[in-house]
Amino acid sequence: MDSGLSRRRAGPAGRHTRVRPGPDRIAMWTRVAAVAAGLGLVGAVALGVFWWNAGHGSTAQAAQARGVALDAAGRIAVNLQTLDAGAVEQGLTAWEDSATGALLEEFQRNRKRYAEDLRKAQSSTTARLVNAAIADLDAPNGRATAIASVDVTRTSSANGAPKTPVTKRIRVQMELVRVSDTVWKADAAGPVPS
Repeated sequence: MDSGLSRRRAGPAGRHTRVRPGPDRIAMWTRVAAVAAGLGLVGAVALGVFWWNAGHGSTAQAAQARGVALDAAGRIAVNLQTLDAGAVEQGLTAWEDSATGALLEEFQRNRKRYAEDLRKAQSSTTARLVNAAIADLDAPNGRATAIASVDVTRTSSANGAPKTPVTKRIRVQMELVRVSDTVWKADAAGPVPS
């Protein structure tokens, strides 16, 4: 059987001796191996670049920003719809901690009036996030529009007697602003009309 790499030749007295491939064949196989190794290296580098870009490129950064903004939207929607009549100041502080820009200014400007109105109403609200979505994202400029659906349960009392709690589903639209790498706050918020 001839492998192509060696030849047999009849020597003296009819014996067969092995003849090594000539320098041309060795050089050819060396070149083939070098080309294969080079192609393998190019392929490994290309795959490495694609892998790195998938984890660190603009698409990955946008996906990460979307995830962080979405988490913030859900938390903010719950904060803005939750208030305990027995802890009005803490509730208003949670509102302010969730806001920035014009919305924060509104909360700060009207805080005293909000506190008085909430104490008079003798009612508490507790929100539970149902769903949230990012409707628009401008990650490079740190802006997003989010919509959240929350179930808000209102408990109140009349003349000191508790009333039956009432739960209502509310949809809230928020304009979010990134205030640091991982913190988003609402610049505007309002109900989505039914």
